[in-house]
Amino acid sequence: MSLEVATRLAEFTVNTGVADMTPGAIVSAKQLALKTVAGMLAGSAMPSGKKTAAFVKADPDGSEIGLVGCDFKASLWKAVFANAFFAHQSELEDDRLNTGTCWDITTFPMLFPLAEKLSLSGAEMLEASAVGLEVMARTCQFYPQGHMGLSIVPPSVGPAALAARAMKLNATQTASSFGLAMSGTPISYINFGTDAHYFETSMQTLHGLIAAQSAALGMSSNPDLVLYLTNLLGKDRVSAEELLGGLGDEWQFREIWIKKYACCFYNHRYLDGLLDILKKEDIRHEQINSITAHVATGAQEICNRPDPKSIGDLQFSFQHTLTSIAMDRDVNYKHIAEERIDDPVYKAGRAKVKVIVHPEWVARLPLDTPARLEVRLNDGREFFSERAYPTGTLKEPLTLDDVKALFHKFVGTVLPEAQKKFVADAVADMERLDKKDVRQLINVLTRKA
Repeated sequence: MSLEVATRLAEFTVNTGVADMTPGAIVSAKQLALKTVAGMLAGSAMPSGKKTAAFVKADPDGSEIGLVGCDFKASLWKAVFANAFFAHQSELEDDRLNTGTCWDITTFPMLFPLAEKLSLSGAEMLEASAVGLEVMARTCQFYPQGHMGLSIVPPSVGPAALAARAMKLNATQTASSFGLAMSGTPISYINFGTDAHYFETSMQTLHGLIAAQSAALGMSSNPDLVLYLTNLLGKDRVSAEELLGGLGDEWQFREIWIKKYACCFYNHRYLDGLLDILKKEDIRHEQINSITAHVATGAQEICNRPDPKSIGDLQFSFQHTLTSIAMDRDVNYKHIAEERIDDPVYKAGRAKVKVIVHPEWVARLPLDTPARLEVRLNDGREFFSERAYPTGTLKEPLTLDDVKALFHKFVGTVLPEAQKKFVADAVADMERLDKKDVRQLINVLTRKA
């Protein structure tokens, strides 16, 4: 059964088409594509995104593929690396957090360069992205968030599936790409809030591409995903049946939560809870005396950053993001900006936010514990919120139009309004794009229009 998992996942990767996808899976894939494209565009204009673009431009290793949000070309590898860095620098990645973590930012950043290189149609792009996301969701489901200070394990098998499908590898080659991709760079919790956090995911994306390219050349591997995971976690933590259960009928990647704010997902349930209170009670920021967030000990403590010193700190700070919601009912790039670090208004707002860590809250996953929030006003009134999920999950889903609105919000002025509308409409209609339409879309994204 152990090697059968890789064989079955490889056959699924090779053979699954748009006609085999459920309507819900098609919509979810397009929603995640829209968000990741927004993240790549937004990230390309952020400080570390600009540094990455400058690094690639100084040593592009070729001039075949455009970088999202940039006006020059580079090699396929460098374009994939940069796109993936942009996608995560924006902190807009969408994550599944109700089991082992998986996400969208190591698949779509590779999809568009491959579409340009291989002249893919929109339907081929949708198929490749869906199978890549699904393979990632299934293979990453067992590794507990933060176990040994790591996450996203195995990190590059899903990206390898996307590349293998786009490159039209056969099932044997695709399974080999899984083994070649299996032991890539995981996410290290100590790097949260730094550029290394984004570097790690860029390497995961690139690793998946290189694995598929190597498999296409006949390189061998042992794609025994079950053995790999049981060696890490123990036999009682890994199930071959769960890796394959409902494959093709039940699309696990649909459990990925969609971000509505440009900050760490550990903040989002608290932000939604505060927003619920502000809207219901019509509360203004100046009426608030204190905001108290109750969090579990462990992973969520990485967002207890009362005195942020960098953009990364702002993206991960309960204190800063809750202040942004209290002031503007949103967390966007006007809030995640260097000028906010020492802004006296925001510093005063952050001083009103208290984080209480509960060592007695023990759970299998960080977000199995409640997101409990208390708001106290200057007149003594108190309001409370407790959320298990943020808006943007299957529990409280967003529509495709909702995600198109998020796309417009996050892209901001990176693209002109007409181009933003074109990109959003094109991605939302991906399966109907012919090769000429895809070229036009990529030209807009890479500033060749």
